[in-house]
Amino acid sequence: MRIRRASLLACALMVTASAARADITGSDLQIAARALSFIENPPIGEVRVGIVFAPGIPSSMTEAQALQRMLGDGLRAGRLVLKPVMVKANETAAADVGLFFLTAGLGEEAVPVANSSKAKHIPCVTTDLDQVRAGLCVMGVRSAPRVEILVNRAAAADSGVVFSTAFRTLITEF
Repeated sequence: MRIRRASLLACALMVTASAARADITGSDLQIAARALSFIENPPIGEVRVGIVFAPGIPSSMTEAQALQRMLGDGLRAGRLVLKPVMVKANETAAADVGLFFLTAGLGEEAVPVANSSKAKHIPCVTTDLDQVRAGLCVMGVRSAPRVEILVNRAAAADSGVVFSTAFRTLITEF
């Protein structure tokens, strides 16, 4: 079953790899949602996604609003329906969500997100690969100019997020 899912993800990744990169795209969201199915004991059903933004950073606000529009009333991906909830970066500890989607460019304002991800044992996903490299988010995804999935091994372990072996062959993990 895991091999089949890995094959399906690989096909999806190849199809979306040709998309042009602007800000966050629907392809980025689909890749992130599919990648969540490779977590041991993956989330299923309706999952509240905390779209994490910083009100003082205009690009973060813009991306958060775009994410909220893209998710709409819920994005279905396999057995998962992602429901958006806007969450300020400094309010993540109180957020009732099943995962965080970190907007790009938060810098140090992402530290509370990393702490909340660890405390709540829930994943953090972003398109800002620098935040993943810094250990402030577990997984980063990009669909263009080529598909990239980056996982921070230490952040994943701290958050209790374990990915299947089949998935780990498709990602860059450090």
